[in-house]
Amino acid sequence: MSEENLKIADIIYAYIDGSITEGQLGELTRWLGAAAEHREVFERLIAAASYRDKEAIYRRFDEYYNFDRLRRAIRHQRRIEWRRIAAAAAVVILPLLVTFFLLEQRVDSVRQEYPGEMTLLPGKSMATLTLSDGSSKALNRENFTVVDGSKRIVSNRGGLVYTGKDTSSVEEEVYNTIRVPRGAEFNVTLDDGTKVWLNSESSIRFPVAFLGEERRIWVSGEVFAEVAEDAGRPFIMNTGKIDIKVLGTKFNVRAYSDEECIMTTLVEGAVQVDDSSGEVAVLSPSEQLVYDKASGRNDVRKVDVELFVSWKDGVYLFESQRLEDIMTLISKWYDVEVFYQNAGVKDIIFSGRLKRYENAETLLNVFESLGGVRFTVQGKTVVVEAE
Repeated sequence: MSEENLKIADIIYAYIDGSITEGQLGELTRWLGAAAEHREVFERLIAAASYRDKEAIYRRFDEYYNFDRLRRAIRHQRRIEWRRIAAAAAVVILPLLVTFFLLEQRVDSVRQEYPGEMTLLPGKSMATLTLSDGSSKALNRENFTVVDGSKRIVSNRGGLVYTGKDTSSVEEEVYNTIRVPRGAEFNVTLDDGTKVWLNSESSIRFPVAFLGEERRIWVSGEVFAEVAEDAGRPFIMNTGKIDIKVLGTKFNVRAYSDEECIMTTLVEGAVQVDDSSGEVAVLSPSEQLVYDKASGRNDVRKVDVELFVSWKDGVYLFESQRLEDIMTLISKWYDVEVFYQNAGVKDIIFSGRLKRYENAETLLNVFESLGGVRFTVQGKTVVVEAE
């Protein structure tokens, strides 16, 4: 491997590891913008969950840098099927309906020239842990072990696990907080074995060890939880407006402070949702409760749960969603601001499947290729206008 390629491989490893510096990010951005082949190499590396150690990154980088072989492999392995459906109104003008299906990763017809000068990279595993004494520790892919109160906290491959000491002699709960910024994600396994995934711009406050008759945590943003069963101690998740009570289940909560509603989507088991007015609702699998913050009203409906939980598994699924709602998701994950030149484009409807670890330009080019909308990237701002 040449010295230049070794340097770029080092930077890509730093990006995946979460230790990339501002200077390295600038170099990576320039390298990605220099050639479409560079972006192909980068996307294939970050999409492979097994390439987390440095030797594997170097080996794969050297292999993928044979661009002729890479192109042949991509053409052979990546099959893209597009389907576009236009809907028109007979009497009144309805919002433009554009539906696409992106079954794998790329399409040969997508423009090779990315809009703007900045490559918008997908989010990565990153967060900040605040311990019970108020001290903080940056969380990336560095492995470490610390002790807080009665528990040992182990960081391993982008996640935290609380494990260890006997809590029988502990009299008072102490709390930790995990905060995930825009453009990031993280996961934690709590003292009782409950697993929680945090999406971008989210936080969780929780006891280092659960004591007493209930297991209570506080969240903001979006989280997915697999709650460990414990019939004697109900698990309660508080969002500030509602309490979600469970014994053992899988569910997703979206509770961003800048959004009008809180959505609780049940995958397995059963949950009871109590709002601040005292109203109680019990959800069954594939049901979603939407709590309107302004009115305080609840609405329970049947949904396709994959549309609301697939982010945890690295996929965005859209079904007849407004462009504005899609771009809200994109802005948090890619850490960009969105500016609309034309209000009407917010109501364009898209359906489809996109891998979460694609560069943002791939997604924007997909939308553009379908017509009706155009994007311009200006630094960390995406300008949206009618085509």
